Amino acid sequence: MYPFFIASGKADVVEMARALLADHELPRKIMENRSGEIVKCLRCFTCMAERAVTATRRCTVNPVIGRELDGVDMIPSVNRKKVLIAGGGPGGREAALTAARRGHQVILCEKDGVLDGILKGEQAIPFKYEMYELGVTLERLIRDAGVEICLHTEVTKEYADAEAVDALIIAVGSEALVPPIPGLDGDNVVIVNNYYLEKQKLTDEVVVLGGGLAGCEAAIHLGQEGKTVHLVEMREELAPDANIRHRPLLLAEIDKYVTVHTGYRGLQVNKNGVLCQNQAGAEQLIPGTSIICALGQRPRKKTAESLLDCAPYTAVIGDCVKASTITSAIYQGYHAALDI
Repeated sequence: MYPFFIASGKADVVEMARALLADHELPRKIMENRSGEIVKCLRCFTCMAERAVTATRRCTVNPVIGRELDGVDMIPSVNRKKVLIAGGGPGGREAALTAARRGHQVILCEKDGVLDGILKGEQAIPFKYEMYELGVTLERLIRDAGVEICLHTEVTKEYADAEAVDALIIAVGSEALVPPIPGLDGDNVVIVNNYYLEKQKLTDEVVVLGGGLAGCEAAIHLGQEGKTVHLVEMREELAPDANIRHRPLLLAEIDKYVTVHTGYRGLQVNKNGVLCQNQAGAEQLIPGTSIICALGQRPRKKTAESLLDCAPYTAVIGDCVKASTITSAIYQGYHAALDI
């Protein structure tokens, strides 16, 4: 697109800002017809939020940002190792890509039938589609780098022993937190991670249970679709996990599309909504014939711990350490692979 504007005479110069923080090779990739390899900016405001907090620059998808003087070329390892990656989410794929670029033999295993980890759920929300695309781009890059991808394959101690690997990076991620609230296992409930698979189940009246970043974004999306949306959060504030640049914009969209109930604890889910208790102890039914459960993520710590002694070098990264952000997963994957 950008060369077209220049070639057509409509522009003499095309300037880019955050897109070049995400991928400094973007112009070259466009000119060489390699657009599928571009690591796109996620519009997540991590770069601007980090600048405001620490006076440094950080980019979710580019772990070498701000370190250009150290060189951005990957230095090959002098000792080629056999590396196993457990988990195909963003952290696992960044680790696989980095290890492969350093010249190691890399096997990436994913227990499901597709890669992406938690990113696959972002494809159903238009304003988060770039996050899903990140997963697609990383998959292309690791395939091009020669990584062996094994789907429907769960890494166990026996599997790692059979492969006789020199290094194991554990990136098994997290799972949705579903507390034992009566009715939360009902047919009218959709776990936010599964929304992309079950969105047809939702009616026009929805209660989103959980006011973290994932719950707020789901609520905004549903409100933009024209649904009546109520958002229930036990804490007094919404989206404390959003960064300082993103959060004000997020809350402005919440005000447009969502009715908010903070300080409310969910007691029971039924076909008419969620029975809640406010801080004064009074009970109130928040109406909605469909429920989105967005109560957070639980690290798969037991799975990770079961693999700790399966290779001479072992690293645990991403959500299986602590449910956090794509940024954390990407950076931890990158640095874990550099240490091999």
